[in-house]
Amino acid sequence: MEETITVYDDSGEITISYTEVLKYHGQDFYGGVVLALKVLKLAFEKLLGDNIPHRNKIHVVVGFNPPGVIDTIEFVTRAQTRHRLIVEPDPPKGPDSVFGRYYFEVHYEKRWMRLTLKEGMLPDGFTLLARKSFAGIATPEERARWTDHKKQIGKALMEMRPEEILDFEGPFESVVP
Repeated sequence: MEETITVYDDSGEITISYTEVLKYHGQDFYGGVVLALKVLKLAFEKLLGDNIPHRNKIHVVVGFNPPGVIDTIEFVTRAQTRHRLIVEPDPPKGPDSVFGRYYFEVHYEKRWMRLTLKEGMLPDGFTLLARKSFAGIATPEERARWTDHKKQIGKALMEMRPEEILDFEGPFESVVP
């Protein structure tokens, strides 16, 4: 069964599938797309129970900004376009990423929670391969291995429940009036 997530927008209820997000994203950072969907699903479940979130009430803080994660958050929440996405340059925790740390905060109205990718979820050497690829110094074999890792991570994460992928704290109540 395909992973989906449902939100409200001013036009009504919208159900978004993994395939739709992947088309929007460009089909490269599979793992990031799945990870962001799992983060949002878990956060919405813990913050709202069975209620469907409204896009206008969602704010997100991330400790890194890879294309798959950012594109997915934007597609589902419109947080980047609506200026409700913050990229935190020095997040307090989370495993290293080529772009920062695997750290998320999802805020909904006056409640929020913190999520991080569990240690050991990525293959050994994944971050180094990513850094070399982005720097343009990866060999063709290293780049192919990194691409394969991204696909395999996406497939593996898709089969897992969010609680198996993510450590989380909260929900918390905001102190902001």
